[in-house]
Amino acid sequence: MARSNALYIGLAAIVVIIVAAAALFFMGRGSEETAGEEEVITINVGLLVDETGPTSDVGIGYARGAEAAFKYFNEKGIYTKDGVRVEINYIKRDYAYNPTQAEEFYREFRDRYNVIAVIGWGTADTEKLSDQVARDKIVYISASYSAKLVVKPYNFFPAPDYSTQACAGLAWLREEYGGGKIALAYDSKVAYSRSPIPAIKEASKILGLEVVGDFDLPLRASEADAERVAREIKAAGADFVWCGNTISSCSLLARALAKVGADVVMLVNVWGFDERSPDLVGEEAYGMVAGISPFIYPVFASGIEGFNVIYEAAELAGIPREEVTLRFVQGFVNVWLLVKAIESVTSEDLLSRGGEALKEILESQTFDFGGITAAPVKFQPGFHVPYKDVYIVMLAEDGSLVLEGKYSAPKGIDCARVTIERG
Repeated sequence: MARSNALYIGLAAIVVIIVAAAALFFMGRGSEETAGEEEVITINVGLLVDETGPTSDVGIGYARGAEAAFKYFNEKGIYTKDGVRVEINYIKRDYAYNPTQAEEFYREFRDRYNVIAVIGWGTADTEKLSDQVARDKIVYISASYSAKLVVKPYNFFPAPDYSTQACAGLAWLREEYGGGKIALAYDSKVAYSRSPIPAIKEASKILGLEVVGDFDLPLRASEADAERVAREIKAAGADFVWCGNTISSCSLLARALAKVGADVVMLVNVWGFDERSPDLVGEEAYGMVAGISPFIYPVFASGIEGFNVIYEAAELAGIPREEVTLRFVQGFVNVWLLVKAIESVTSEDLLSRGGEALKEILESQTFDFGGITAAPVKFQPGFHVPYKDVYIVMLAEDGSLVLEGKYSAPKGIDCARVTIERG
């Protein structure tokens, strides 16, 4: 019996030695691999989108571009100033354009995931959160280009604000067509649609354009809504129309204006006109609609270096090149701006100071996107209007999209400040 116990004890000892040796072997192997590999840190970033709500007509493409950018840069490798690789874990939430839901998701991003940045979406929710993100020191790069955000310390976007964009569009109208009467069609209940209206009215005075009225066009307009507004605009004797909604209702209005025989040129904000417009507005409206964009359209991408990055990212995500749209570009560039900021900080700063470190970089450097934006992006501390140029794209009479060129807001007026003070 004693001999058997001794045998068992001996065997057990041998097993323990083998297990311990194996553990030491594998632990040593892991340490060697770690020593030979690059250092990697992970940060969390929130992604707030509208894929099911009233702005999903443009929100789906934006979200697709943002996600493709996250995946591409993670795969390619994001490196801090001191050479440490950064993996971005993005947490996506569809808030369906509901500001209350956006606030709830923001709290989740902050409290559960400890994000250092958010890639955001709409105007009402972004404006509402702007003071909170400043207190939390979380960088917020939105798809809202509201002028009210440019004085908020942690809010950024790689484009002129809506008011500056609109004023540049008016400068094009004045140069191309001379003076005349302009009607303003937008959803008066939606913060994004209302945003540039004070600046448009002020700039119109300088440019010799007479505003003949504000016409309430629902964001989710029906054909009947659009035709009602079109008849009112025609009766007002307008020569030009500003449409401040997204692409669905602006396209319906263009159709309706053509249907009622209104002899007008319609100028559309960045979210209301894109590659789909020739199909959406219909042939009767060809030659009478133009869109504003701070970003070059993919259809004009030849020779634009930045599109090499975007097309490479799309291919990695399994997205055909023909599906790379203006909306895809907008989402992609917002994430790209964040990546460029990360690449300019040290890993220690990124981990210890997070959004505060990113804010300092965003306010101290110039960011170039290979010709995609109408000008290089440069944020001044306290006033985040990165540039004041836009592209104007005309829907020609043959149904093609024609790049009219770059235009800037008229001198003698700061359109962003007009909206901040009077909006």
